[in-house]
Amino acid sequence: MYNAQPNPMRTALRTLTLLATLATVACSSVPQGHGVYMVTVADVTTGEPMEGIDIAASGAGTRTRGGKPALATTDEDGIAVLSFGDWGSIDLLVEAGDGKERWIITQDRIAVNGGKSSVEPLRLIVGAGPLGGSTIYNLSITRVEKGPKLDN
Repeated sequence: MYNAQPNPMRTALRTLTLLATLATVACSSVPQGHGVYMVTVADVTTGEPMEGIDIAASGAGTRTRGGKPALATTDEDGIAVLSFGDWGSIDLLVEAGDGKERWIITQDRIAVNGGKSSVEPLRLIVGAGPLGGSTIYNLSITRVEKGPKLDN
C-alpha cells in the first residue's frame, strides 16, 4: 500500500543537501584574488626602471583595523614581488625619499602572467609631483600564476 504522507526525515535530508549544494556554488563564484603579484616601477619622464622603491600593499581600509601590509622593495629592474590576500581593493603606497604616492588597485582587473587587462586596475590617489597632484612613477601590476593561463 502506498503512503501519501511525506517522510519528514527524507524531506529534511533533501533540504540539507540542497542548502549545502547552494552554499558550495555560492562560495565557488567568489573571485579568489589571493596570490603573488609583480609590481614594476619606472620613472615617468625617462621610462627607466627605478631601484630601491619601497612598496606597501594592504587591503583598502585594513590599516585602520590593524592589518599588516605586504612589503617589498624594487630591484635593479624596478620589480618588486608581493604576496597578498583576496582584498578586493588594494591600497598601495609607493615611496623613495621625498617621493611618496598612494594608489588604489582594483584586484579583479589585474592581468595574469603579463597579459593585458581590459580595464586599468591602477588609479592614482595622491601623487608625488608638484603639489602632490601628478605622478613621478609609472606603475604596472601583474598577477603571477602557475601554468599556461594568460590574460589578453
